[in-house]
Amino acid sequence: MERQTRIFDPSVSLRCLGSGDAFGSGGRLNSCYHLKSSSVQMLLDCGCSSLIGMQRWGVIAAEIDMVVVTHLHGDHFGGIPFLLLEGKYASQRSKPLTLIGPPGLQQRVEATNEAFYPGTLLSEKINFPVEYQLLDPRQPRRVNGVQIECFQVKHGHSQQAYGLRITIAGKIVSYTGDTEWTENLIPLSQGSDLFIAECFSYRQKIPSHLDYQTVLKNRSRLGGKKFVLTHMGPEMLSRSDNLDLDIINDGDVIEV
Repeated sequence: MERQTRIFDPSVSLRCLGSGDAFGSGGRLNSCYHLKSSSVQMLLDCGCSSLIGMQRWGVIAAEIDMVVVTHLHGDHFGGIPFLLLEGKYASQRSKPLTLIGPPGLQQRVEATNEAFYPGTLLSEKINFPVEYQLLDPRQPRRVNGVQIECFQVKHGHSQQAYGLRITIAGKIVSYTGDTEWTENLIPLSQGSDLFIAECFSYRQKIPSHLDYQTVLKNRSRLGGKKFVLTHMGPEMLSRSDNLDLDIINDGDVIEV
């Protein structure tokens, strides 16, 4: 099979718009990462506070091309209804928006929006095209020149929680989403230019989440030229100045 050449774009960057857990530990915003090249802008997860992060760090919501969601918990997808409302009422965007996530994403977004702002999306049409696409571990997809792969991870009882592997302008960004340890993290991370790993606790093993000792034990098996921890709970935050691995904070920018 012919080897595919990766075309590199020196301007690929990731800005963290939210590195927090579901409880706002440390005053951090919900999970959201703005990934940008010279030709496309996307969000990896879009938690409830994502518009606040965009406003705070100068990311223009109307310029986002697509959002890719790891799983259907509010601190990871709950900002999408606000993104749609912003496009309809505030920026009056016309640019198409692609929303990609696990099965049920469209139904969950529409139900959440109807609960928050009844009628604003279902009975009143929005003025820009919105397309929903489904993640499937068996079938990578290519959208706006970006290759999107997903790997099933272990988070709660859901069989549809995924880690993401994004190839954008020749650079590979991998992101665990929320998960406890699974061997799928190995292929997810291999060859990545940037690997973002959730790490809620320091030593205590909590179902559905990674702990620092497990990540540290397996660091040599995990890829990532750059490797950062995110989604940290109170104990991890209290130890953040004395860790052997780097962390990512709200507002940080990483040149991929």
